[in-house]
Amino acid sequence: MPAGQPFSRYRTRPPGQGTNRAVVAAIALMLLGIVGGLWLYLYFKALEKPYREVQGYRVAADHTLRDFLRRGDNRARLRALESYLKANNAGNVVEAAALFRQGSDWLDINEPAFAIPPRRHWENMVETLALVRDELIPAIGPVEVLSAYRTDNYNRKGGGAGGSKHREFCGLDLVPLSNISRKELVEELKILHARLGEHSRMGLGIYSNVRFHIDTCGYRSW
Repeated sequence: MPAGQPFSRYRTRPPGQGTNRAVVAAIALMLLGIVGGLWLYLYFKALEKPYREVQGYRVAADHTLRDFLRRGDNRARLRALESYLKANNAGNVVEAAALFRQGSDWLDINEPAFAIPPRRHWENMVETLALVRDELIPAIGPVEVLSAYRTDNYNRKGGGAGGSKHREFCGLDLVPLSNISRKELVEELKILHARLGEHSRMGLGIYSNVRFHIDTCGYRSW
């Protein structure tokens, strides 16, 4: 070894320096884990949309319905409606819970997706469901409910007519689940409306795309 050259090129670390670096590394890893976990939470939360799309329209998702049914006695009131419709030969036409849907624009107008119709209006839906089962579905196939009962507040904010039959739990906004074209759908609906005539008290409204309205609380069309 040349004269005057240190015995080693490596210097001894100051006491505690290695420990400090390990602590800093551990804290950094912990922060990365927290940030990563938060990102994953927000990512999966974003995937859990409050709606699903049917024929281009928003329908409240199942988990949104479950949240609604957990509140108060909503689940018991759903069961009561199911029992009522079954007793009046109008059960199993559509899911009873779908009759709580106020509309497809609840997110836009900041209103609840669901509302429970007052008991005094339940009888109004019986004839409408019977018409859907006996006349509509055989003509165009299965349908999905976009809007049934609406509160006055929802109807006003959503731009509904003042005399809307949704407020009386008589009207339904529907879309077909088949691949029927708009042209064919409109033809079938107009034929059905003309055939059933005034005695059916069928109200028919035809909207954009394949959305339409049906009720049994007044013979008219628009």
